[in-house]
Amino acid sequence: MTRTDVRTLLDELAAITPAVRMELQSAANQGKTATENSSGDDQSVADLAINRRFRERLNSLDAVGAFASEECESVEETGEGYSVAIDPLDGSSNLQSNNTVGTVIGVYDAPLPASGRDLIASAILLYGPITTMTAAVDGTVTQYTIDDGTIVDSCPITVSDTERICGFAGTTSEWSAPVRSFWRELNDECKLRYTGAMVGDIAHLLVDGGLLGYPERTASPNGDLRLQYEVNPIAHLVETAGGRSSTGRGSPLDIQPNGLHQRVPAYFGTPATIDTLEGYLKSGSQTDE
Repeated sequence: MTRTDVRTLLDELAAITPAVRMELQSAANQGKTATENSSGDDQSVADLAINRRFRERLNSLDAVGAFASEECESVEETGEGYSVAIDPLDGSSNLQSNNTVGTVIGVYDAPLPASGRDLIASAILLYGPITTMTAAVDGTVTQYTIDDGTIVDSCPITVSDTERICGFAGTTSEWSAPVRSFWRELNDECKLRYTGAMVGDIAHLLVDGGLLGYPERTASPNGDLRLQYEVNPIAHLVETAGGRSSTGRGSPLDIQPNGLHQRVPAYFGTPATIDTLEGYLKSGSQTDE
């Protein structure tokens, strides 16, 4: 992807944010639809409306040749160009409580499903008190402030080397013994942060350091997050910013995918914390007390 292509794509992502916020305002109280997406999750009116906005806008770009989404069963081929995989509304369960939501985007230089090593850009959009886009391109991570669809400010981002926050998906009774043991140690040292929207938690992680986990558990033995449009883009973003990502056994970016909607366990954090986690999971020797 050339610098011109990247700038065009980032500008288009920024330009769509007013329409996304409008959809959030109009659809937030309309609840779920009668359908499920390809991953088996209930779809909200906002999920479908925002997916449509991104699909129409991104598919019009010459740089985009394929579009895949959490809300669509298969990849849509649109011509020559890069493959975009997107979670259009991360944290949709937060709408009723008026909490954080956002968007996750991965840009691959390969047909989908693809390895995370084929990512050439990744980004998260956060629809908080202000709208921000944090993007990893050309080995650096930059946070952009967006006002009325236009990028108005930017600053470089690196993962803090401190370990201030932690948050894991699910309940302790669902986790394996090594995960529970590690969590007890981590929770003694870090503040709990878990918003129910990965984009919000990652925003905390980039500023404060620590570890966020989405482990395999009894309710979801393969993990909660989808590799192509959630785990890989976030792993690419965090690793580019100087952090680490892991499935508990190594970087998810090294996984050869077996499907578009494949789920995997995922952890994101400071390098030292991920090293400690992998040590716990590798040994498997920790037991509940």
